[in-house]
Amino acid sequence: MRVAVKYQDRIPGDGMYVVGVDVAPGQYTCRSPGEGYWVRYPASMVGPVTTRHQGAGEVAVVIEPDDTAFDSHMPADWVRVVVRRDRLPSAGDRKPVRPLKRVRTVLDPDIPPETRKALQADMALVRHVRTGSPWSRYGSARQDGWRLPGFFVALMMVVSWAWPQLGGLGTVLLIILGIAALSGIRRRRSAPRQRLAELARANPDWFRVDQDFDDDCRALVVRAQKAVRRVRKAEVYREGLLDVADHELMLPREEWEIAKALSKVTSLRADQAKLVAGGVADPVERALAPMRETLDTVVASVTARIEALERYAAKVQQADRLFQAHHQLRALADQADEYRDLLAGTVRDDLAIGELARLSRNADQLREALDESLAAARQAALEVSPGLK
Repeated sequence: MRVAVKYQDRIPGDGMYVVGVDVAPGQYTCRSPGEGYWVRYPASMVGPVTTRHQGAGEVAVVIEPDDTAFDSHMPADWVRVVVRRDRLPSAGDRKPVRPLKRVRTVLDPDIPPETRKALQADMALVRHVRTGSPWSRYGSARQDGWRLPGFFVALMMVVSWAWPQLGGLGTVLLIILGIAALSGIRRRRSAPRQRLAELARANPDWFRVDQDFDDDCRALVVRAQKAVRRVRKAEVYREGLLDVADHELMLPREEWEIAKALSKVTSLRADQAKLVAGGVADPVERALAPMRETLDTVVASVTARIEALERYAAKVQQADRLFQAHHQLRALADQADEYRDLLAGTVRDDLAIGELARLSRNADQLREALDESLAAARQAALEVSPGLK
């Protein structure tokens, strides 16, 4: 979902702007009547990129998507360059429709923590319980399989070669004892996974898988999961600036409630499709109409819930950009001596002092913007889950 920026097509010539919040990435030109300069702050932390312009003329800059901030000191505004297509794409130019993304398996957040952790580590079991896909209680060959039996066979060959006096009968007895020992080891190793499988089969409503959704509902669940991933990837989330303990409860709950509602809608739609497959009389069609309206109402409600989750993710990403820009400017401020030396070599001392003071003001302004953005993200979280405190 695209987030609107403060300056869509025109950037004032003098100011400090956060990329993705105040200005959008792209190419800009400036018809400058005099000298000036601008600074880009790449997110790679390689340091600011300063460009100076002497005299009048048109200059251009490309603000990259991974830039954190853009600092301009030009006597005229920057205007966004709009790239226009020479022609409309023809039918032959159209890209093929991509298949829908699959839903990641969703687990009920109320599952006991240890059981939930074990199921998350063995999603093949979850898919097996719901879809009948292949699964072995012994695990993969890498985990259990044939490494130990292979070692035993090799050992028996070495023993037979080293001690031929054992004879055939002795070797057979050793093999029988070894097989019995291996069987016991495999049973002990597989017992926890077997118990987990029995528990999962006894509680099939603990999870939702991709096959539980039709195309429309699948697309909605994928949107919700994408929003959740965007929040969890944000640095402000990982750094604990968003009250992670509460959000770790909210996000799985939201994902589960959305998946559970849409899987039920899918099931009821399938039942209706089977019912009307052979045609229905008018009275039955009239009876089905309010049921379909109910399903549409539920889908609309869940869609609004997903949109609130997406708005929250957008607010978190906005706060994340501010946090990254603030972190970068703070790192630059920590290198004030090096920056002062750089300025002293290019501008007069009085200008250098002014530039350092401006850098400090920019950092303060960015810190205030970061606080406001974090507050907006927390408010957006309340829109997603009003009970969150």
